[in-house]
Amino acid sequence: MDAARAKADEKAKAEGWCSAFRSELRAAQEKHPDWPDDVIHAAAILQEEAGELIQAALDFYYGHGSKWALVQEAEQCGAMAIRFLLNIDRYKRKNDADA
Repeated sequence: MDAARAKADEKAKAEGWCSAFRSELRAAQEKHPDWPDDVIHAAAILQEEAGELIQAALDFYYGHGSKWALVQEAEQCGAMAIRFLLNIDRYKRKNDADA
């Protein structure tokens, strides 16, 4: 495969994953419309999804998990990363909360 074809394939894959993240984001926003105002709880939600991805990776590596589980958890993690960033302007430092 030449470099141009490889780059086009990579771009198509990236666009597919971005679409999957958007779909997962919409589903999460419908299921859980509220998002925390504080950065610690918002980051904890993202970390929870990352932890589930690690668990899926461990399960896969040691032979009793599937690539499908990896995909599902990675999509959820990506969606929460996007949701975290969509709300970035709402987060304040502790001392800013009094202002």
